[in-house]
Amino acid sequence: MLYHYPSTAKVDKIIPKNKLYQRGSANHRIERLFVEQVESIRWAYKLSPHTINLNDSETIKEIQIFSIVSRVERLDTKVLQFIDKLIPSPIIFEIVFEDKIKVIANYKRQSQADSQKFVLGKYYATDWQDLTQREDLPIVFGIADLYEYFIEQLLLSTNQASSGVLLSKSVDNISPQSQGTNSIEDKIAHAEKVALLTKQINELQKRIYKEKQFNRQVEMNLHSQTLQKQLNELLK
Repeated sequence: MLYHYPSTAKVDKIIPKNKLYQRGSANHRIERLFVEQVESIRWAYKLSPHTINLNDSETIKEIQIFSIVSRVERLDTKVLQFIDKLIPSPIIFEIVFEDKIKVIANYKRQSQADSQKFVLGKYYATDWQDLTQREDLPIVFGIADLYEYFIEQLLLSTNQASSGVLLSKSVDNISPQSQGTNSIEDKIAHAEKVALLTKQINELQKRIYKEKQFNRQVEMNLHSQTLQKQLNELLK
């Protein structure tokens, strides 16, 4: 999900890492992650009703596009989380490593208890892609619709990528019922259920393969079949 962003939304500003340390009062571990894993951070675009001609929203005013040049293939999501906590608006991270790129983001929402605060969710990621694989932005009504579209696409493309990202190959098969639900929260909850069941089934299959006792194999196989039926129901 790489997009061509309009020139009117371009910021193209390098963010010094030490500025982030100071603003966020980073501890030694976070600073070390930035030093070892991050080459540079660039505020690439600011998507807002003024820069891309979309309707305003009460909850989402802007979407930031940050480009991070990584020194490692598996960038620790604690780095992204640290940046996310400093900036109230949603951020879509484009991670560049060598000659490839991936997109990572979490669903950042306004706190129901305090409208001045926000809540971070799990991180979702695409596969590594070619740097030139970009497409036009979708046609949507408002800035909030665009953000939900981004998160939905990440849910669909999340895969076995990083230890800090929700893992599931089966998310690619999110059901029509889930895609038609009213809220992005419902779709995220559905994707997480699919991911959890997929993980449980994979782990159980590994245990079955290693198990020497036939009775235990039968027992675990029945449990695996039950979980598979539950997964199939979610994927209908």
